[in-house]
Amino acid sequence: SIPIVGEFAAHLGIPTVLMGFGLPDDGLHSPNEKYKLENFYLGTMTVAHFLEKYGA
Repeated sequence: SIPIVGEFAAHLGIPTVLMGFGLPDDGLHSPNEKYKLENFYLGTMTVAHFLEKYGA
């Protein structure tokens, strides 16, 4: 759903991983869109753990 991701993968020659941290009721791109700060913090920790485990 994000066209630039394919371009990154092709240009860099590496696999690309997308991680979503929103919840179904966050109303993505709606007039009442929301995102809990707690989810942001948990998401950043998830990315850190992912990079620690799979990063080069």
